[in-house]
Amino acid sequence: MLERDAPYVQIIEHYRQEIREGRLKDGDMLPSGREIAKEFGVSLATAAKVAGGLQALGLVTPRPGAGTVVTASRPPADRARGGPLLITLASRSPIRPGDQARVLESGIVQAPQNVAVQLGAEPLAEVIRRRQATTRDGATVALLTSWFPASLAATVPDLLKKARLTEQIGGYQPAWGEDWVSARPPTSAEAREFAIKRGSPVVVVHSRRFTADDTVIEYAELIARADTRVTYRYEYRPPDAG
Repeated sequence: MLERDAPYVQIIEHYRQEIREGRLKDGDMLPSGREIAKEFGVSLATAAKVAGGLQALGLVTPRPGAGTVVTASRPPADRARGGPLLITLASRSPIRPGDQARVLESGIVQAPQNVAVQLGAEPLAEVIRRRQATTRDGATVALLTSWFPASLAATVPDLLKKARLTEQIGGYQPAWGEDWVSARPPTSAEAREFAIKRGSPVVVVHSRRFTADDTVIEYAELIARADTRVTYRYEYRPPDAG
């Protein structure tokens, strides 16, 4: 049954699992839009979005006059556009040789309700917000928005500058973090920014970074094209003696 998100997103996930688990193999034909509509009880318009979404994930390829064929002989990450976006800390732009990063916005704003909850702040509390975009070959592949407690403005003034942060950010010392990943249809603005169709999914990575006393020091949301591989890099250090 289709109980979560938009129906076509659930159908895309169904076929992604079929391909991942080998029930649909490289060279197999994806069911036609009419067959998908009948099987899942959706409209032809909804079914038509499925092939486009799977194509955006690099799992199928349309063949004129024949239909849509599964092209999943390699893991999807290996077909990602030009290698991974490497993220060392969520507070910095994902960047690799050849990528370009630009800071779209940096300043103090009132926290939206969901951001205040993630930061453990009062509703409408002032927070630092940084928005950044990463482009590759002239196309936007990732958008990163990070929020920090406003108190960091005094100790980490670079957070308020409309420039990429340096590798070492004085005063910003997270001890551990957590990430959770999801996928959803893009908003109209995201579809325009990424130059993708509304039926193509985007990957969303939410992150929180904590100090040693478990205080949230950063909440971030990374949105990337589904055909862009995102890699997080971490350094694990043993706890201090005693």
